[in-house]
Amino acid sequence: MKNIEINYQSENSYRGKAVLWMLEKGVPIHAKLNTHRVAWNLNSDDFLKFTPGSLGNALGQFYKSQHFEPIPKAERHDVFHVLLGYSTNVIDEATMQFFLWGNGKPSFFTIGTCIITSVLFPNHFQKFKSAYQKGKHATAIRDWNFKVLLNEDLHILKNRVFTKN
Repeated sequence: MKNIEINYQSENSYRGKAVLWMLEKGVPIHAKLNTHRVAWNLNSDDFLKFTPGSLGNALGQFYKSQHFEPIPKAERHDVFHVLLGYSTNVIDEATMQFFLWGNGKPSFFTIGTCIITSVLFPNHFQKFKSAYQKGKHATAIRDWNFKVLLNEDLHILKNRVFTKN
């Protein structure tokens, strides 16, 4: 398996660096557990070719703003950042994982991140708990096929997530 490069926002605290180290070690394990996923075979420039305002174009803008390229078979993770509005700093990454856990995504990676960051960042527990509750009250997105939604209007998709029928 080729080396996977992960680019998160830099972190200065020891706790934050510990989380980044664990994520770096955990992503290859997560990839091995999800061998059924198919890479989208798109780079950041390909995403920018989608119509402005679409999920695909927003994803391309996200990649360019973060100065990285999609990790094959992990593109949907980046869609969560775009769709839910979380940055790539350690606390936002953890907060997003709490949202996803509350939203019904009980993966090893999601729950592991939530447990570890709860222990390392107890001062953010209220934020994490709030994101978990927000996820519980949002439309379930864990089974959405985001690749087929790349042409869809980002604002409409966000409204679908946060307006439960």
